[in-house]
Amino acid sequence: PVDRDFLIMLNAFDIDPGTYVPRIMTMTDFNLWTWNSRIFPDIDPLVVNQGDKVRVRVGNLTMTNHPIHMHGYDFKVTCTDGGWVPESAQWPEVSIDIPVGAMRAYEFVAEHLGDWAIHCHKSHHTMNAMGHDVPTFIGVDKKPLTKKIREFQPEYMPMGTAGMADMGTMEMALPENTV
Repeated sequence: PVDRDFLIMLNAFDIDPGTYVPRIMTMTDFNLWTWNSRIFPDIDPLVVNQGDKVRVRVGNLTMTNHPIHMHGYDFKVTCTDGGWVPESAQWPEVSIDIPVGAMRAYEFVAEHLGDWAIHCHKSHHTMNAMGHDVPTFIGVDKKPLTKKIREFQPEYMPMGTAGMADMGTMEMALPENTV
């Protein structure tokens, strides 16, 4: 038995900016990742009392896996699609991968006060409403444009012509504690 039992259904939608109806035939190019069909910051918190034994069930209705991570707690994986895991076989985690079409459950005792984030560890799944068809400037010579922009913003730094790979060649001062 648990004191609180939550269900999170992971969904994904492809919705063009300014529209309200998703493109239902999109299979892999989604731009909105949702929990119970809601996007952050409109996702309800999982409110519990200190000392509660909490179960969180996560189902994945999307076309990709989701490594769900919870801050502040270790938890035990207690259920997979194969059924409930015997207590002797449960294992500790701080992240659990939810495969496509699968359900997982984990449990913990809410012993730490405070608000603790739960999120997918795929960073682009936390960036909703970013839109698609974003133009890139890979291969474009931006030197003439950079010269003009620096007339108004002297510290302007363009992204490189080869994408993020060029970031390693930029001569930027680094803080002393940079690895």
